[in-house]
Amino acid sequence: MNILMVLSSQKYPPDRRVEREARDLIRDGHKVFLMARRGQGQAAEEIIDGVHVIRVPLPFQHKRIMADLFYYLFQRYAILFHILWGCRKHRFDALHVHDLPYALATSLAGKLLRIPVVFDMHEHYTVMLKMGFEAAAYQKFKRLAFLLLALLRLEEKIACRWSRKVIVVADEQIARIEGLGKSRRDIVVVTNTEDSDYFGALPVDETLVKSHHRRFTILYVGVLNPHRGLDTAIRAMPAVIKVIPTAKLMLVGEGVSRGELEQLSQDLGLTECVTFAGFQSFESLPTYIKLSKVCLIPHISTPHVETTMPNKIFQFMIVGKPVVVSDVRPMVRVVTDADCGLIFKDRDPQSLAETIIQLQDANLRRRLGQNGKRAVKDRYNWQQTVQALLELYRQGQSRRCDVPMPQNKTLGDTHVPF
Repeated sequence: MNILMVLSSQKYPPDRRVEREARDLIRDGHKVFLMARRGQGQAAEEIIDGVHVIRVPLPFQHKRIMADLFYYLFQRYAILFHILWGCRKHRFDALHVHDLPYALATSLAGKLLRIPVVFDMHEHYTVMLKMGFEAAAYQKFKRLAFLLLALLRLEEKIACRWSRKVIVVADEQIARIEGLGKSRRDIVVVTNTEDSDYFGALPVDETLVKSHHRRFTILYVGVLNPHRGLDTAIRAMPAVIKVIPTAKLMLVGEGVSRGELEQLSQDLGLTECVTFAGFQSFESLPTYIKLSKVCLIPHISTPHVETTMPNKIFQFMIVGKPVVVSDVRPMVRVVTDADCGLIFKDRDPQSLAETIIQLQDANLRRRLGQNGKRAVKDRYNWQQTVQALLELYRQGQSRRCDVPMPQNKTLGDTHVPF
C-alpha cells in the first residue's frame, strides 16, 4: 500500500514515534510518504530512511506567536490542498494523520477521494494545548485561544467519526474516544513503548557515569513546564537530603518553567543539590539514565496526563533503573504490572520524599530495575507494540485485494476497507 502520513505542527526529522511507525510499515512491505512542516534549510522533498518526505512551507517561523496564529487559523486547513495534490501525484491507498491539527483536513480529503483515514492521536491534544495557552506570552490572545479550543474539540469529534480507525497511546484514552462517537472495534492501542534493540544499543559515556558514582542522582528527563510536577520534586529535596546527604536532583531538558525552577532552587538553598543539565540529544539519554540511581516522572494529574503514556518510562526500564511516578493511571498501571518502581501522590513533596528515601536500599533498587528490564523484554517493547499497527494495514491490504479494480482506475474510484 502507498500510505501518506501527515505530521501536524512538527518538522521531520526528528519525531521518534513517527520514525518507528514509518520504518516498520516499510519493513512490512508498504511505501510510506510523509507530509510535514518545512524547516529552515530543509529540502522540499527528500528520501529519509526509505520515507518519501514532502515538506510544506509555513510563514512567520521566526515569530512564534504570529507563526502559531497563522498555523492554527489558516495553514492547517490549507494542508487539504497539499494532500489532494499529493494524492493525485502518488496515488495513495490510505491517509495516516498524526495528531489533531491536520485531522479534519486529512479526514475531509479521505472522504473526497474515498481513501480510508487513520487518525493517530499522540496526545489528548486540546487539553495539552489549553495548558500551553496558560503561558504568559498567550494571555493577550486569551479570547482567541478559547475560541480555538472550542473549534478543535468540534474538529476532533468530526475527524474521529470520519476516520476509519483511531489510534491511541493508552488504554485510558479508549473511553473518551468512544464518547466522541467511535466504536470500540475501530480504536487501536499503539502505546509509546521504545525500540529496546535500538535504545539499548546506544553508546554510554562511561566517564560521565563514573563521575556521578558517589552521588545518589535522581533523574528527570523531559520538558520543563508547569504541569510536569517539577516544583514538587524540588520541594521534596530538603527532606531527601536529610536522610541521603549525597542526593542530587538532575533535570535534563528545557522549557518555559526553567527560570522559575532555578529561582525555587535558590530560594530553598538547593543550588548544590539541583542540577539543570539543559537539552541533551536523544543518543545521550542512556548515559544520563545509567548514571542515575532513581528515575523520576512527577507529572501532575491532568486530563492530558491521565490519557497518555510517556515514552521515557520504558527508556528507564530498558536501562534497568527503578522508576518513581506520580499516581496517574497509565503510569500506575505499568509500574504495578511490571513491579518496576514506586508510586507517590502527585503534588505532594512529602510523599515524594518518603518514596525516594525507600530507594536508598540498593537491593530494592536492583530488584525493581531488573523487573522493569524483564517486563520490557516480555511485553513493553516496540517490537510487540507495533504489531497492532501492522495488523491494521495488513487487514486493509488483504481486503483491498478482494476489491475488483476497474480497467482504467482513476483517483477515488475505490477505497480500502480496514
